[in-house]
Amino acid sequence: MEHSLLHALKLCGLLVALGGALFVLGVLRIASRGLASSGELLEKIREASRRWAFRGALVSAMAAGLDIFVQVAEVQGRAVYGGVEWALVIKFATQTTVGRLSVSYALVLFAAAAACRFRARGHWWIVGALGLAGSVLASLVSHAAAQPAGRGPAIGWQIFHVMAGAGWIGILCHLLASRRVLCNADDPAAVSLTREVVRRFSPVALTASSLLLASGLVASVRNLPALASLFTSPYGLTLLVKLILLAIVVCAGWMNFRLVRPTLLAAGTIITEKSRAALARFGKLLELEVTAGLLVITLAGVLGSVSPPSPDGAAQLTAEQTRAVFTPDWPTTVLVDTAFAGQPTRTVDDLRYSEFMHNWSGVTVVLLGGLWLLQANGGRAGRWAGRLWPMMLVPFGIFISVFADVEIFVLRTVSVRQVLGDPILLEHQLGALLVFVLAWLGWREVRRPGGEARLGYAMSVVMVSGSLLLLGHAHSGVTSNEALTNLINVQHAFFGMFGLFAGAVRWFGLRGLIPAGVTRRVWPACVIALGVFMAFFYREIL
Repeated sequence: MEHSLLHALKLCGLLVALGGALFVLGVLRIASRGLASSGELLEKIREASRRWAFRGALVSAMAAGLDIFVQVAEVQGRAVYGGVEWALVIKFATQTTVGRLSVSYALVLFAAAAACRFRARGHWWIVGALGLAGSVLASLVSHAAAQPAGRGPAIGWQIFHVMAGAGWIGILCHLLASRRVLCNADDPAAVSLTREVVRRFSPVALTASSLLLASGLVASVRNLPALASLFTSPYGLTLLVKLILLAIVVCAGWMNFRLVRPTLLAAGTIITEKSRAALARFGKLLELEVTAGLLVITLAGVLGSVSPPSPDGAAQLTAEQTRAVFTPDWPTTVLVDTAFAGQPTRTVDDLRYSEFMHNWSGVTVVLLGGLWLLQANGGRAGRWAGRLWPMMLVPFGIFISVFADVEIFVLRTVSVRQVLGDPILLEHQLGALLVFVLAWLGWREVRRPGGEARLGYAMSVVMVSGSLLLLGHAHSGVTSNEALTNLINVQHAFFGMFGLFAGAVRWFGLRGLIPAGVTRRVWPACVIALGVFMAFFYREIL
């Protein structure tokens, strides 16, 4: 879990840092030629890019450093919050290839952050060179570097993939950071600069996106033994979610290219209502591209920590498991007395108890999604639904926290320190915490009629964050065999997929990036789909 999220932060920060150098050197500098009146605007844009490149490089470097501790903890079969031995960390960082590459990467990105912070002469060229070095180092510890054959070409494609992401989504991030300057329709100089930036960026975006899709296709073919693996492996499902979000980025970019770009290029020095509307649409579509693009990058980071399936059937469902997962059945009603934490193996009773917890949690999620759908439709029923769902989440959170692992609060055979050191126990408690946070946000909305956009955004962040935890879910260990581990992880990836779509669509709707009528119905429907899968499809016993 922690490794997946840190890997995602590491990749996001790298692409933002490298994208800053590519934007300033490859787009902004060329676009500003001949625009004598844009000096002040250029300085504001460069400053915004410098600030965000610094943050990206710093976040990436810190994530790489923290990930060393997480990897050492995972080698010991525990969560990092339970503590790690410094001697093992030093040994891992100095005596293993992965450790040395991770340390080198962190130092390179710290140097890139320093170059942004202190603005040495030619600092953007330094940031670009260090970002390229970081791309190479990151590719040397990727799935491409783990290939038993054809490792060189695979690493090369991976480097191209990272560079293309920086040349497309990374640059888009810096365009969004400068949106207030570029989309100022009251300033003719800003309109002229925006027109030239769009003109120069279009071929760059087309080239980078084509290279990104091509290199991604090569990696997908290499890592997926069959098309069915998209639906029967955690790697495939995470990749599927990434591709769907990437399609949103492509669609938004296509609309900007086909509908907005011609209007901006045709605009003269006189500002018209048509150019104002084009700038407003450009800003909205740019935000949609960047938001979906950052989710794509985050999922790419998660994907880098998930084992891809192999032709021999490893890391994916068996034929029997596939039939069971895609065949609905009634929720388990048998409640058994079991305690699993600390036991050497998982018993049938433990698996049956886990099914019971997941199935009836799914029933609760279906009811919750139904209440959200009623609330979205408005009216008297919607108002009552808005009051009811926060109250419903409190017992649901208690149900998860107390009964998912009875050893903690009921039997009291597991201490808090043991929870912090056990990835499975910790994930369950974090899930319960997120439920309580949602309940609190719901109560805030009830107390403030009409709600506040900030609360809506917070709920979306909680939903997306929880879903990313599920996509990066690692339910493995010595107590579970490989087949059971794959079965559990695939099903949790389905949970993450539905939850991520719900949170993302809700966010897009709040920002006005997609029609409100679509949003009000789609995101609760995704929550209901999540609950239906949990209630009627989740299985651990075949």
